[in-house]
Amino acid sequence: MMAFRFPLKALRRVRALYERRERQRLELLTHHLVHAQKQLATLRQDRLEGAGSLAKSLEKGMTGAELRFQVVCSVVRQRRINAAAQVVESVSQQHKRQLIEYRQAWQKLEVMERLYERQLFAYRKTQARRDQQQATDLFLICSQAANDRQ
Repeated sequence: MMAFRFPLKALRRVRALYERRERQRLELLTHHLVHAQKQLATLRQDRLEGAGSLAKSLEKGMTGAELRFQVVCSVVRQRRINAAAQVVESVSQQHKRQLIEYRQAWQKLEVMERLYERQLFAYRKTQARRDQQQATDLFLICSQAANDRQ
């Protein structure tokens, strides 16, 4: 009995490695995207807390220098938010591109896996036929031998 050999075994392995690499890249970008979104949310929350603090300070009264300092802090907070939003947008675009790359790699692997499965099924079917034919031939030989002895 011959063992099953898939002629495109090397290509199948390459496609599997490529799909795995693209999946890992996608997972890494997903992690970066989640981190950037959390950082942006934290900065926005910080801005809200700063605005609340400014409102309370204005109610109590503050000096002009303190007010200027609070305004500068507010501007800095907004710049950090804008920078973080740009990072989120950039990582989001990279994530979308990587998702497309991963899907293509996965589809190529799936094609190869389906081809492998079809060829393996055909091999097993052929092998089963051979086994059945051998069993039939053996039965006929044994039957003939038994008839010859009688």
